[in-house]
Amino acid sequence: MFTSRKRRVAVGLSVLAVAAVAVVASVGVGGAAARTAKPATAAAGLPRDTTLYTTGTQWGTYSDLNPFKTWDYVTGLVGLVYEPMFNYNPLKDKYTPWLATKGSWIQKNVYRATIRTGVTWSDGKPLTPADVKFTFETGKIATATFHQLWTSGLKSITTKGNDVTFTFSTTPNYQEFNGYLYNIAIVPQHVWKRYTPDQITSGNLASTKQMVGTGPYTYGSGLNSKQSFTWKKRSGWWATGVYGLNPKPQYIVDIFNGSNNASLANLLAGNIDLSNNFVPGINTKVGSKITTYYPSAPYMLSGNTAWLVPNLTRAPLSDVQFRHALAASIDVNKIVEADYGHIVSPANPTGLLPVWKKYIDNSMVQKYGFTFDVSKAKSILAAAGYKDTNGDGYVENKDGSTLNLSLIVPNGWSDWMTAIQIIADSAKAAGIKITPTYPDYNTLVDDRGHGNYDLVINNDQQIGNTPWTYYNYMFRLPLSDNQTTVNYERYNNPAAWALTQQLDKVNTVPAMQKITSQLQSIFLQDLPLIPLWYNGVWAQANTGHWKSWPTVSSSKLQTLPAMWRGYLQMGGINMISNLQPGK
Repeated sequence: MFTSRKRRVAVGLSVLAVAAVAVVASVGVGGAAARTAKPATAAAGLPRDTTLYTTGTQWGTYSDLNPFKTWDYVTGLVGLVYEPMFNYNPLKDKYTPWLATKGSWIQKNVYRATIRTGVTWSDGKPLTPADVKFTFETGKIATATFHQLWTSGLKSITTKGNDVTFTFSTTPNYQEFNGYLYNIAIVPQHVWKRYTPDQITSGNLASTKQMVGTGPYTYGSGLNSKQSFTWKKRSGWWATGVYGLNPKPQYIVDIFNGSNNASLANLLAGNIDLSNNFVPGINTKVGSKITTYYPSAPYMLSGNTAWLVPNLTRAPLSDVQFRHALAASIDVNKIVEADYGHIVSPANPTGLLPVWKKYIDNSMVQKYGFTFDVSKAKSILAAAGYKDTNGDGYVENKDGSTLNLSLIVPNGWSDWMTAIQIIADSAKAAGIKITPTYPDYNTLVDDRGHGNYDLVINNDQQIGNTPWTYYNYMFRLPLSDNQTTVNYERYNNPAAWALTQQLDKVNTVPAMQKITSQLQSIFLQDLPLIPLWYNGVWAQANTGHWKSWPTVSSSKLQTLPAMWRGYLQMGGINMISNLQPGK
C-alpha cells in the first residue's frame, strides 16, 4: 500500500484492506530523494498559454487508469475524469454536493443520497442512481479497497427515482462512511459491468476507450509518453452550469518526477507551473514569480504528521518512562529550522493535524504533554533507573547493559536523514545514545512490518474528514506477524482500540470530542508514538503562465493546492478552476 511516505498519501479510512478507501495518494509528502534529473519538456504542439504543467505525484510509469486502485492511478484520474458524490474541503470542514445534490441519515442506520440530474458521462449517456449503486456494490469484492464497508454492516443499496439508499444492519461506522462519500469515484455501470472482479480491483484498465467519466477532462489522445501524461478539457461539464466552475487550462500535462533539484530548476524556469514535490530551500525562492500557500513560514499547509515510532516490544522502548524521556530529549524546532528552513511546523503533542484543532483537548496537553527539555529528560531517566555507569556520557539499561538505539530512515531521503542526525545529537545531551542508520527502502519496510527495528520515522494518515483515521492507525488490533499498514509500534491496548471503534460509530462533533479526549489521555500518558513535525502539502507555483493559486490571503482561494491522489476532490478541482492566465 505505502511504497513511500513521500510518494503515497493515505487519507485512509479502512486499513484492513490493502488500500482501503483511504485516499491513498502517490505524492511527495515526506522528503527528498536522490534521483537522476530529467528535464520537463512540453508535449509536442501544445499551446503554452493554455497548458498547465504539473509534477510531484508520478514516480512510476503512466499506465494505470483504474480509479479503484487508489494508490496507483494516473495523476488526475479521480477528480478530472471520475468524480465522487461529494467533495470535501478540510480547511473549512465542509462537504459540497457533487454528483449527489444532497445526502443525510434519514434513520440511525439508513443513509439516502439524491443523485444530480442532467449530468452526462463523456460518452453522452446520462449519470443515473444505478451507476452509484453499481459503484458501491463493487465493494462486495473481497479485494476491493472499501470491502470493509460491507463487512462492517452495510446490508443493501437500493434506488428509487433519483435517490440511492444505503441500509445498514448494525450501527454504521459513520466516520468511515463519511469518508467514502468523497473518496469513492463513481463509474458508469454500462462500461464497468464488462469487467471481471479481478479487473475491477487489480487491473490497470489501460484502455482509454473505456475511460468514460463525468469530470471536466478526458484522455489527451496521442499526447502521452512514459515521461508525461496529458489530459484534455472536454465541453459540457455539469459543474460549469451548477457552480460556475470553468477551468481555463485546455490541457493539463503531468511531468514524470526526475529529481527534486530538477523539479526546482524547471519550476524556476517556468517549464513547470505547479510542483507538488518536496523542494529543499524553496523558502528562499518565494517572491517574484514563485508563490506558496503562506507567504512566509510555514509556507505550506500541514498535510500529515511525522512520528518517531518506537518498537514497543524491545527494551528500553517498552518502558513508558523511557519514552517520555526520549520525547523530552528531541529538539524538534532545530529540525524545523535547520533541516526544513521553516517549511514545516512542530507537531502538537497529540499529533493531531491543524485541521482537527477542534478535537484537541488542551487540558490533556497541559496535564500530560511534553516539550523539549534536556534537564527533564535527564531527571526522568534517573528516576526510572537509567544511569551512566561507565562515564561515557550515555546511560545504560537498567541491567547495566549498553544502550544504543538504531534509528532508521530510507537511504537517499535527505531531509529525514538530516532529521535523525539532529535527533541523535539532541538525545545525546540527555544521555541517550542513538545511531542513525540508512537502509534501502524495501529493507526498511520489511523490518518495520516485522518489528525488526528500534526506532523509525514514519508519516501516514493524511489530512481528511476525521481524526478517526489517526487513531485507527495507532491503535488498531489485533497485531500480526507483519504489520503492513498500521500500528507499526505494536501497541497492544484493547481499551484504546475499543475507544477507537466507538469513535467510528458516532456522528456528531461533541460525541467525537468526548471520545478523542479520552484517546488523547491514553496517548499522552503512554506515548506509543512521539509526534515530531507536520509535513507540508508541498506546493509551489510559478505565476508566469498561470496565476490565482491557492493562498491564505483570499477566502476564495483557500483550498488545497495539490494534484496528489485524493486531493482533487478535497479542493484541487477548485484550484484548477480558479486559475487565470498569468500574462
